[in-house]
Amino acid sequence: MNIYGFIYKYNLRPADAVVLRKKFLGMVDHFAIFLGYRDNQPIFLANYWGGVKEIPQHELSVFLHTLEPTEIQKFPGREDQRKYAIRRAISRVGEEAYNFFSNNCEHFKNWVHYGSNYSGQVDKAGSVAIGLGIGAGLLALFSDNPKAGNAAVGLLVTGTLLKANSGE
Repeated sequence: MNIYGFIYKYNLRPADAVVLRKKFLGMVDHFAIFLGYRDNQPIFLANYWGGVKEIPQHELSVFLHTLEPTEIQKFPGREDQRKYAIRRAISRVGEEAYNFFSNNCEHFKNWVHYGSNYSGQVDKAGSVAIGLGIGAGLLALFSDNPKAGNAAVGLLVTGTLLKANSGE
């Protein structure tokens, strides 16, 4: 399906987000914001390794084929709020502060949609690490295993850092 068919099929409106699953690992979602059209060309923004930028026209089809669209997150605000969300998105173009844990594409999507820099994926990873750390800590207590104790401390610290960087 070409990009125009994709936009039509999902009735994309400016500030809507496309959730894309990475086909290779499938564990992490990627988010892109649809801004509308310029000169009849669709414009999408994303925050990825090079920072917040437009996805170039020649890369849009490749982008949608490389990453599998799994969900459309419609802009949750009122129609009159949509223009402010678009302005928020555009204001970050050129920002080169991408960080997988503290400023990723989901942080960007939530900032555009809600004005809040938050990543549920990072928050969930932090919760999992803390849970594993607690389990390793219990294992260390009951088995008198110093390696399990070290693993527990590492997991608890990692989980705490991830949750702190999730934005909540």
